[in-house]
Amino acid sequence: MNNTWNSNSRFDKAAESWDESPRRTAMAMNVFAALQRMVPFQKRWKIMEAGCGTGLLTLPAARLVTSVLGVDPSPGMLDILNKKAAAEKFQNITTRVSDLLSISKNHCPEAPFDCLFSSMTLHHIKDATAAIRIMASLLAPGGFLAIADLDEEDGFFHDNEEEEVHHGFSRTAVEEMLIAAGCSNIRFDTATAVTKTNRAGKEKTYTIFLAVAEAPNC
Repeated sequence: MNNTWNSNSRFDKAAESWDESPRRTAMAMNVFAALQRMVPFQKRWKIMEAGCGTGLLTLPAARLVTSVLGVDPSPGMLDILNKKAAAEKFQNITTRVSDLLSISKNHCPEAPFDCLFSSMTLHHIKDATAAIRIMASLLAPGGFLAIADLDEEDGFFHDNEEEEVHHGFSRTAVEEMLIAAGCSNIRFDTATAVTKTNRAGKEKTYTIFLAVAEAPNC
């Protein structure tokens, strides 16, 4: 199998039409609504989105806080985000081309963040445990880590069978990774559900969880 974990070229090619999918935009809106229910956003906050893509969550989040850093390994995706931010005259959004596993405090001078969130990103990262540990390390004391992703699924959600991904995650596994990263006060909700004809040709509903945890107050 080719190494297609988080294939930047695929996302670059898809960037221009990414926002044209009603299912994708509806999913983003539902995830953002769940974020607002579970995270007490404050105007003074500075936050980061890991795997921000074209900014379907970045832009609405920017309306709630002082600043947002959007990080994504796809230059094409970030180009769309930057164009949208400029068109809507956002002045509190910055972007950086990077994969999550390459981010550290030394390479992320904006850290620590009051909140760091990602949506449908973790299943594209081979070492999910390391990704969660890195995200947690970028939080301010008492900061919030919010992760939305697929509940454990049948392996047919993605259309390309050669694309290397995690087939969702059990909530128990995510909780264990968050605890290992030093997080506490972990809670889950079902953010949304996606009904689609999967790669096996069957119509199926896939649920997407939102996990929220907090960094230690020290």
